[in-house]
Amino acid sequence: MANAQQSGSGYGWRVVVPATSANLGCAFDCGGLALQLYLRAFFTADDRAALTLEYQGETPERFPFDESNLILQALRFAADQLHAPAPRGRVTVQSAIPIGVGLGSSAAAVVAGLLLGTRYAGAEVVPEELLHWAAQIEGHLDNAAAAYHGGLVFALSSGLERVVTFRTKFPETIKSVIVTPEATVSTHESRKALPETYSREDVLHVTQRLAAFAATCFSGDFAVIPEFFDDRLHQPYRQKLVPGMERCLRLRHPGLLGVAISGSGSSVIAFVQERETEIAEKLRQIFAEDGQKTTSRITPADNNGAWVSREPVRIVQATQELENRK
Repeated sequence: MANAQQSGSGYGWRVVVPATSANLGCAFDCGGLALQLYLRAFFTADDRAALTLEYQGETPERFPFDESNLILQALRFAADQLHAPAPRGRVTVQSAIPIGVGLGSSAAAVVAGLLLGTRYAGAEVVPEELLHWAAQIEGHLDNAAAAYHGGLVFALSSGLERVVTFRTKFPETIKSVIVTPEATVSTHESRKALPETYSREDVLHVTQRLAAFAATCFSGDFAVIPEFFDDRLHQPYRQKLVPGMERCLRLRHPGLLGVAISGSGSSVIAFVQERETEIAEKLRQIFAEDGQKTTSRITPADNNGAWVSREPVRIVQATQELENRK
C-alpha cells in the first residue's frame, strides 16, 4: 500500500488550503469566496507511530487535538473510502485562519485532511467526489468548494446524489476587508436564530439580488453594488447576535462595494476598491462603540484553491523551524 511504501522514506505530503467567506449576503448556503489566508499541513506517514497532531497558528485555544479534529477525521475518512490502512504518523499544522469566526476554518481542515488522505492512499479522486465527502463530514459545501477550487464558487448538492459547482476568478483589485470582533457565534446558535419559514416577498428579494450578483461576476464585469448584500434570509437574524454588526452592514463609504456577514459570523467582510485601511478602521470603530474589541485583515481573493505536493521531510522541517523563529 502507498503508506507502507512511504513510511520512513523521508518524504511526506504538504497541503495548502485557503480560507473562505461564505453566504456573501444574498448567496446564503450556496456561494463562497476563497481568500489569501491559508491553512498549511504536512503529513508524514509512519507505521511505527500513532497518529499525532501538532499546531501553530491563530486561535490555538480553539484547536482540538482529540478525535473531534476535522483534519484527522477527514484523513481517516479518505483512507477508509479508498481501502487504505488506518493512517499512522504525524500531522503538523500551521494556520493563519482564525477558528470559529466565519472564515471557513472547518472547511479548510476537511479539505486538507481529504487531500492528505487521498495521497496517503496513493489515489486520485475527482473534485466532485472529494467535495461530496467534504459535505458528508462537515456539511458546509459552499466553503469547501471555494477552498478546493479557489475564486468565487457557487455549489449545489441538496436533493442530488452528486455535487455541482460553478467557478469564476475573482479580481484581486477588489480587496476583502475582514473585521473580527472578540465575540464568537457558534454554528448551532446562528442556525437556531433563523426562522422556519420565509415570505414570498423576502425570497423574491434575495433571488433577484443573487441572480444579478452571479450574472455580473460570471460575465467578468464585477459591477458589485451594495444592494447585492441586502439579504433577508439570514443576515437580519444573525446581525442581532453580535453587538455592532447591524450598523456595520449599513455602512456606506467611498470605495466600499458592500458589507456582509462572513459565513455565520462573527466576522464581517467588506468588498473594497479603494481606501481599504480607512474602511477597516470605520468598521472597527462601529464595533468599538458597542464594546467589541476587534482585529482586522485586508486580503485579495485566492484564485488558485487548494494544492498538495510530495516533499522531503527534512526540507519541511527546516522551513517550519525558520517560521518558528520569526
